[in-house]
Formats: sequence, structure tokens, C-alpha cells
Amino acid sequence: MGLAVGSFLNVVADRLPNDESIVSPPSRCGACGRKLTALEMIPVVSFLALRGRCRTCGASIGARVLWVELATGGLFAWTASRASSSDWRGLLHLVVVSAYFAVLVVVTVTDLEHGLILDKVIYPAIALALIEILLTGPQVWLPRVLGGAVGAGVIALIIWLSSEGMGWGDAKLAGFIGLITGWPGVGFALFLAFVVGGLVAGVLLATRRKRRGQTVALGPFLAAGGAVLLLLGTDAALNVFHSLARLL
Repeated sequence: MGLAVGSFLNVVADRLPNDESIVSPPSRCGACGRKLTALEMIPVVSFLALRGRCRTCGASIGARVLWVELATGGLFAWTASRASSSDWRGLLHLVVVSAYFAVLVVVTVTDLEHGLILDKVIYPAIALALIEILLTGPQVWLPRVLGGAVGAGVIALIIWLSSEGMGWGDAKLAGFIGLITGWPGVGFALFLAFVVGGLVAGVLLATRRKRRGQTVALGPFLAAGGAVLLLLGTDAALNVFHSLARLL
């Protein structure tokens, strides 16, 4: 299921930044415009069988298609392996967390390729998180809402102090991550995003792939921080963080 959803997420990431429908027209080759057959849309298998090229015109499909399918499949599989129960509550939780991962994958792709965190993606995601919080029960309301407020607030404060390098899409994404991870988990997600993002930016500057004054997208690092918390759980992630802090 994750591989199939990953195939759909590629369509979403290709079309939404251009204000195109994700429903129609059917999937086509971006170069020659030929409609793809069902056999050409089997996740992972079709890409490998065609060696990443259109069967008709030979145009490159792009490795991102493969990596998004594999990543989404892996995230869904990990989520299913950690499911606490097989009743309807466990199934619902599995679907919701998988949806959160799908959002983080789309955000990562669109921010890397277009520098955009789309309202069409993040607003429905925030709505889903709020509904899940409401249905889970009062025991999670305070930490999850506080997490959302802290996540959005920290990025909003940075934007207010310095408008360079961050946008309101980052603030909305951080708020969403706070809603799904809660407090203090969102603090770890932000810390991880800033540290890893800073290290990557340093490497890009050192290798001259970026020049001073050019920005590095923060969204993928925020998404990675949120994904780590969803994968490991807040307690396990914080234990890893404390272990690393003692080593340093």
C-alpha cells in the first residue's frame, strides 16, 4: 500500500505546484505526452523494468519517482510493524499516522524542487491532526496543542526577527509537526532540523554548491525531525537525544 501511495504522491508533487488537477488527465509521459498503461505504473517494478525511461520516447523519468515510492513504502511498513493492535482503533491509528508520513513526503519534495510548502497540502493536514487530537481524548489535548503552538511560534519568531531564509510555509509545517508530535517532542524535531540543516548548509557552502546569501530549504529538515519522532516515538527519540548529548 505504501508503494502505491508513493506513486500517487509523485503525481501530487508534480501537479499541485503548477495548480493542476491530481485527478485528470491520466498519468502521461512528461516529454511525449503518451498516456501511461497500467503496466507502466506498477510502483518500483515499472521504473526498474524501464530503466527509468519512457518506453516510447526514451526520456528520463527521474530517480525521484523511485525514491518517493520506496520511502513511502518503507515508512508505511514501519508504521504497520509498530501497530499496537489490530482492532478498528489500531487500524484507524495506522491510517492516520501513514497519512502524516504522506504529508511529510510531499512537503519534502515540493520544498526541495520548488521552494514551496503548499497550503493545499498543509491546511488539510492540520485539520486532520486537530480531528485526531479531538478524538483521541482530553489526555493529549494540552501537550499536542502546546506542541503546535511552540512549533509555529518558534519559526514565526525567527521570521519576525529575520525575514531571510524562512517563510510562513515553514511556520505552518512546524505547527503541524507540533500537533502530531506534541510537547516536548516538537522541541526535539526543531533541534534536529536546525542542527542537521546547519550542517548540510555548511557542507554545501564548503563544496561551493551554495554561495553566501543563498538559502537552503528548511522544510525537508523539519519533516525529517517529525518523521523521526513518528518512527521512534517521543520517548525513544528523546532518549537517543539525551545519549548523544552525554557523548558530546
